[in-house]
Amino acid sequence: MIQMDWKKCQQAVRQFGLDGWLIWNYRGRNQIANALVDLPHQPTRTWFCLIAAEGEPRWLVPRLELNFFASVQGSVADYGSRQELIDGLKKLLFGTKKLALEYSHQGELPMISFVDAGTFELLKSFGVEIVSSADLVHWVLGRVDDEGLKLHRQAAQKLMQLKDEAFGFIVDALVNGQKLTEWQVQQFLLKRMGEEGLTASHQPIVAAMINSANPHYFPTEEKSAFIGWGDFVLLDIFAKVADNPKAVYADITWCGYTGSTVPPRFQEQFAIVKEARDAAVEFLRKKVEKGEPVRGCDVDDVARSVIAKHGRAKDFVHRTGHSLGIEVHGLGVNLDNYETCDTRLIVAGSLFTVEPGIYGPEIGTRTEINIVVHEGKIEITTLPLQDEIVPLL
Repeated sequence: MIQMDWKKCQQAVRQFGLDGWLIWNYRGRNQIANALVDLPHQPTRTWFCLIAAEGEPRWLVPRLELNFFASVQGSVADYGSRQELIDGLKKLLFGTKKLALEYSHQGELPMISFVDAGTFELLKSFGVEIVSSADLVHWVLGRVDDEGLKLHRQAAQKLMQLKDEAFGFIVDALVNGQKLTEWQVQQFLLKRMGEEGLTASHQPIVAAMINSANPHYFPTEEKSAFIGWGDFVLLDIFAKVADNPKAVYADITWCGYTGSTVPPRFQEQFAIVKEARDAAVEFLRKKVEKGEPVRGCDVDDVARSVIAKHGRAKDFVHRTGHSLGIEVHGLGVNLDNYETCDTRLIVAGSLFTVEPGIYGPEIGTRTEINIVVHEGKIEITTLPLQDEIVPLL
C-alpha cells in the first residue's frame, strides 16, 4: 500500500516557488524517497515521481516492476529500454523550469544528497534548473506534528527521570563500596528504558573523566572505565516511546561529579558551554518572537562565537544541534555551520537539540536540551536546564 502525502509535498513545492519536486530512487538508495513512498516491494530498477505545483503526481516506473506501483496516486507511465527511460523523462519534465531534487550544492548537506552525478547530468541535459530539495524535505518530513510532539514530550519526561536514577545508581554503588564501570551504568539505563516503555537505535553514552572528551564514546563490557569518587561523569541519553511508528525521539546530556564539591576548573569549563547554550536559545527566541527568518547555521554561529570568545573554539568539534524525528538524527534542519552549512529556515514544527560542548584536556563538558518551535514562540521540552555540574554527594 502506497502511503505518500503528495498534497503536503505539493504544498511545499508551491511554498518555495518551484515548478516541481522530482523524487528519484534506485534500489532504495534515496532515503528521502524511502520515507515518502512506501512500496510493497523495493524495486530493483530506477523510478521517478514528479510532484508538480498543479495536478496529481506523475510517475515513470520500470515496466518489469509495474505491478509494484499498482496502488499509487496519479498517472503512471512505464519504460523498458534505456532510450524509453530518456524519452519518458523528457515527456515527464516537459514545461518544468525549476525542479527540486535530492542533491546538495557541493555536498554541503550530505543528509540530502542522494541523487548520483550521472542522473543529475541527465536531468540537467533537459534544460531544467535543479535546486536542492532540502527545504522541502524539512517542510514535509522534518517538522513534528501534534501527536509526534506529545510522544516526544513523554520520552523527554522519562529521560529526565532516568538520568536522575542513573546518578543515584552511581552514588549508591560507591557508598556501598562496590566497583562500578561505565558499562554497568549504561546497562542500568537500558534496563530502565525498557521498563519505562522506551526504545533507542543506539546505546546511551556513559563517559567518565577523559572518556567524556570523546563526544561519541560508547562503553562496552570489554572496554569500560571504572567510576570512583572524585570523577566527572557525562550521561547522553536518547530514546522514543516504543511500539509507535509516530514516536519522536528526545535526547539529553547531563554532567555530574561523584563528590560534594566540583573542582572549579571543571565548573569553569561547563560554564562556557552553558553560556553558549543560553546565547543560542536567546538568539533563537528573539528571532522567532519577532517573526524574523532564522536558519540553522545562524544559531550554530551564535553558540560557536561564545566558545571562541573564551579561546576554546578548537575544542568544539561538532555542530550545535541536530533535528529530532522518528530517528534520533531526524531529516529536519540542524544547527550547523561547522560540519555542514545548513541554510534551511527554522519554522514552526521544527524540533531539535541544542548541545554545545568543549572536549579536553581532562574532561568533555556538554549540555543538551530539546527545543520545539511554535508560531511566535519556542518551547524547551527538557526542563529544568542544567546550570552547573551536579555534585552527586
